[in-house]
Amino acid sequence: MNKIKFILLSILIVGCAGTETKNSEPNMEYGGWSGVSSDSSKESMMTRELMNAYIANQFDDAAYMMAEDGAFYFNSAQVSKEEWVAAGALHHSLFDDISNSKIQPAIVTTSTYDNGAVWSQAWFWWTATGKTTGTEIQIPVHHAFKFENEKIVEVYHFFDPTLLDAEVAASTE
Repeated sequence: MNKIKFILLSILIVGCAGTETKNSEPNMEYGGWSGVSSDSSKESMMTRELMNAYIANQFDDAAYMMAEDGAFYFNSAQVSKEEWVAAGALHHSLFDDISNSKIQPAIVTTSTYDNGAVWSQAWFWWTATGKTTGTEIQIPVHHAFKFENEKIVEVYHFFDPTLLDAEVAASTE
């Protein structure tokens, strides 16, 4: 009787156990935007290096990471690589105490998608004190960097420029 109970219990357990099958081909129905994320990938480390160079006012030192023919955007405004790199020095000429981590550490992660795209993204609060106004400002920022062959080929910086523009205006009065 115990053998029968054991066999029935075994059949029940085996029969109820789910079998997970993983499709070896990515689902491209919606563009292949599933994938794997990592906060310690080479691209995540490069993104942190780039952000640290900006904070240290050594953004020129990070220019080697960027493709010469890349696409660089501040919100919807496209700029050249040179203009994008020069913005770092401009910020430091207008602001003191620039930080990407005063409020909280920056969140940096890289996603490698099924379609082959590799994007690093960063979310943080940009803080600084205006050299002209003395006003401390805090701006939430989202950066996205597309990597190909260990180079940044697309850059998107999403933020509200109102407080930055106010300091620029004050500095030219």
